[in-house]
Amino acid sequence: MEKSGHTEEMPRRRSARVVLRIAILVRAAEGPVETEWEPVQTVLVSLHGAMIRTHQLLREGAALDIRMRYQERSARARVAWRSPDPTEQGFDLGFEILDPPGFWEFDFPPDRWSEKTHPQYGKA
Repeated sequence: MEKSGHTEEMPRRRSARVVLRIAILVRAAEGPVETEWEPVQTVLVSLHGAMIRTHQLLREGAALDIRMRYQERSARARVAWRSPDPTEQGFDLGFEILDPPGFWEFDFPPDRWSEKTHPQYGKA
């Protein structure tokens, strides 16, 4: 459906985003074993991933190892997107967790764009 030149389609999100600072460690999974872990904090978190700021120049699609900074929990992730230019805090980077949900051990709010709350957007 078009309205004044804009497509009226709701964004497809697998889960809601939450502004949440969580201390994690990240490193490129495809690098040498001695690659240093970078301490970062999440900016946004979802059930399936997060946004961080990193000083590593990682390409989209790159495999990541992520770890909780103060716990023994880790997961494999994939870089979903990266800002083209860095800021003083580094590159904005979004990653998708490839392991089953539950890494964050956080109860996320219901997705406001789900088919249950907006059934008209679930129709093909």
